[in-house]
Amino acid sequence: MTKEFVKSIPYEELERAYNAYTQLQIAYENSCGGPYKAREYKEYFAICDSRDNIRQEVTRRAQGGQNGQ
Repeated sequence: MTKEFVKSIPYEELERAYNAYTQLQIAYENSCGGPYKAREYKEYFAICDSRDNIRQEVTRRAQGGQNGQ
């Protein structure tokens, strides 16, 4: 998920998306034998980036970037 797309998602959906990306990250790590081996796949980096984008948006909103919504 791009930063721009994440900005358009309702707050409640951000939690669901974050949890889903977390489960994908765990699946990659478990299947590959850890995070270092999972890094062999570009998709793993996309998953991690999406999780980070969501986390940053939640932090921004919590700090009043969008009235805390």
